[in-house]
Amino acid sequence: MKRNFSDYIVALSVILTSMVLLAALTIALSGYRLKKPTRTLQINYEDVTGIKVHSELRYAGAPAGRVIAMRHLTAKERESSANKRDAVQVTVSLDDAIPPLPADVVATLSSDTLLAPKFVALSAGTPGGNALANNAAIEGHPAYGIEQITAAAGPLLDNLNVTVANLKNDLGQFTPKLGPLADSLKIDVDNLQNVVKNLDGVSKDADKVLGTADTFISATDKQLQEQLKQLHVVLLNLKVVTTHAKALVETLAEKPNRLIFSGKPAKLTPEAEILRSSKPLPAKRP
Repeated sequence: MKRNFSDYIVALSVILTSMVLLAALTIALSGYRLKKPTRTLQINYEDVTGIKVHSELRYAGAPAGRVIAMRHLTAKERESSANKRDAVQVTVSLDDAIPPLPADVVATLSSDTLLAPKFVALSAGTPGGNALANNAAIEGHPAYGIEQITAAAGPLLDNLNVTVANLKNDLGQFTPKLGPLADSLKIDVDNLQNVVKNLDGVSKDADKVLGTADTFISATDKQLQEQLKQLHVVLLNLKVVTTHAKALVETLAEKPNRLIFSGKPAKLTPEAEILRSSKPLPAKRP
């Protein structure tokens, strides 16, 4: 079967068109720009997890450019930096339509959802003030996702456990002293009353002094009783808090995402049941 020359032309045109469309699609998806950017901004970050070359740049929430380069700061640059923890410099290109950036603009890393790609976000800043020069360098602020929250919660819970242990130890040392202290105060009050009875024949001035001392002892005894009541309330509240804290620690240790994505709240042991029990109870009801 003979083929005409026009058949080869049509086939070649289809191949060339497909190649052009594939190249255009590749350029569009990669964010590559044929035109060299005229406006750039350098942003130093401590951590840029989730950001890569061609990641989106947004100004006041609207698309404003792309990430065009990323590099690690040298040891000398980190040492001379105001923030010693900065480790990566991100270079972004700004669209020409974006107005001059105010000097107080804030650069952060953000995302629309927990699973969406991250982007570099610039705040609007304050208009009417000084503007940043082209290719200026500013300090960036890291993103705060579930990983950072979980990492920050670890030391907090450790400190809570240490605080509870220290408080328990202090109370263990302090409680045995309350009995002898109360007995001592009672003995002192009895002794003072005996002294007052034995000094009935002393002058009125002496009686006035002893009366003032007795009033002072009574006020001190009332203050001690009030403080013991307050200590009792604090211990009851601490008992409930530490019991429920076990549920939070257990959830963070097993699956931290349950704190956000779990549909049903955990059934915690009621506060009244915890207060009535003289033994440790599980944080959650079976």
